[in-house]
Amino acid sequence: MRYQDQLVKQTQKAADDICRSALAVPLDKSDWAPGGEARSALNQMQEVATQVAWFLPILRDRQMPDFDEHARKEAVRIRQSYDTVEKCVAEVRRSTSELSQVIATFPDSAMEDEITLPFGGGMVLTMADVLGLPYWNMVYHLGQINQIQLLLGDREMH
Repeated sequence: MRYQDQLVKQTQKAADDICRSALAVPLDKSDWAPGGEARSALNQMQEVATQVAWFLPILRDRQMPDFDEHARKEAVRIRQSYDTVEKCVAEVRRSTSELSQVIATFPDSAMEDEITLPFGGGMVLTMADVLGLPYWNMVYHLGQINQIQLLLGDREMH
């Protein structure tokens, strides 16, 4: 099995898992956060709902798009337009399908190409690494949403 095919399978499962867990958070608690800098389930789903729009240009162009102040403000505006978990879930499902097609057709010959992302002082990653970032991000936020559920007294595995 090609790496891309396995990654599509994992990414689609992560999308299903995070959507199911986010929908299990009580509606009146979707914007509740445990405190401090912690984020709500809705806030995390807003990120996941908009992550593909950020990753697709990197995967297609194999370079970091402009991420200036205007681009950041626009990303926040779009993220906030997904104002319910249900809207986020619909977008996660739609965009994960689009992402999966790009991952599945990503050429083997470009897997070791490197790109520098501006995070953490500059991260040098292979395109194989970048292909896995949306999956990683979903699983990361799934854990946070599951922790919120536990804090709310929900011990059921969703």
